[in-house]
Amino acid sequence: MRTFRLIRSRPASAVYNMALDEKIFFRFMKDGIPVFRIYSWQSPSFTYGVSQKNPGREIVLSQCAKDGVYLAKRMTGGGILFHNDEITYSLSCSKEDVGEKKEVFVSYRNICAFLISFYRALGLDPSFALERKDFNKHCAAHPLCSASREKYDIVINGKKIGGNAQRRNKQAIFQHGSIPISIDFDLMSRYIRFLPKEVYIETTSLSRELKRMPARGILEEKLIEAVKDSFGINFIEEEEPVHEALMA
Repeated sequence: MRTFRLIRSRPASAVYNMALDEKIFFRFMKDGIPVFRIYSWQSPSFTYGVSQKNPGREIVLSQCAKDGVYLAKRMTGGGILFHNDEITYSLSCSKEDVGEKKEVFVSYRNICAFLISFYRALGLDPSFALERKDFNKHCAAHPLCSASREKYDIVINGKKIGGNAQRRNKQAIFQHGSIPISIDFDLMSRYIRFLPKEVYIETTSLSRELKRMPARGILEEKLIEAVKDSFGINFIEEEEPVHEALMA
């Protein structure tokens, strides 16, 4: 049975979180030991994809600076994502570690299987967006992650939940993503120049879908178990890597 490292990070800034994800990924490239990390945010924050040249087109940067809302670039693609009350994860591994096939979209299905299992463990009925009969009506790209709908986004009761993004090369895969516990649309709209009405209607969170909300610690444990069961692995837990934390 394969062994992954498990890292539970303390709440941190957007810049720190994105930098540490990158450091952990490059460490994996050197030592080949897969890593699953769970983390959170010190304050409301935005991240944006590596190919987005001007996030100020969508985000009111002056208001963010005034309110102490931080902004950081991800090493992955995708659109702008608002982080607040959520569980965030990252996964650094090889193709073999997750039984990945060559096709890119199939790999998303394989890797995101643990998220499907996690939501099911909570009594929810998740599916991939492309499995819905009305997918073609809703399929659309958008600079805001929450306003886009792609094949392997996860939906519950027809609404998108969270978001995931990848970086990969021939040897390795990096994926990180968010599981929203709640979404403060009013707060988000304070910093987005134009928040489409579809975001309010077609996105959801755990607090919207669950009648009784488990404690965060219980949610994290269920997520860890879903990773173990989906990939057939064991975890060795370690402290947040000191040398990487200092560099981030």
